[in-house]
Amino acid sequence: MPELPVAVVVALIGLAGTALGVIVAQQARTNNRIKRLEHRDRLSWLYIRRLIDHAYRHNAVPLPEPPEGWLEDIE
Repeated sequence: MPELPVAVVVALIGLAGTALGVIVAQQARTNNRIKRLEHRDRLSWLYIRRLIDHAYRHNAVPLPEPPEGWLEDIE
C-alpha cells in the first residue's frame, strides 16, 4: 500500500477537525435553543396558571401581564 504524502494527511486531519468543530458548534447552538424554549415553556405554564386563577377569582379585566421575557422572540 503506497504511503500518502504529508500534505494529504494534514489536509485530511484538517478536514476532520473542521467537520468535528462544526458538529460540536451545532450541538451547542441546539442545546442553547432547547434551554431557552424550556424556560419559555415554564414561563408559559406559570402565566396560564395565573390567567386561570384570575378568571376564577375575579372574572373581570384586566388580565395579568405575561411574565418577564415571555414575549421575546425565540430564534
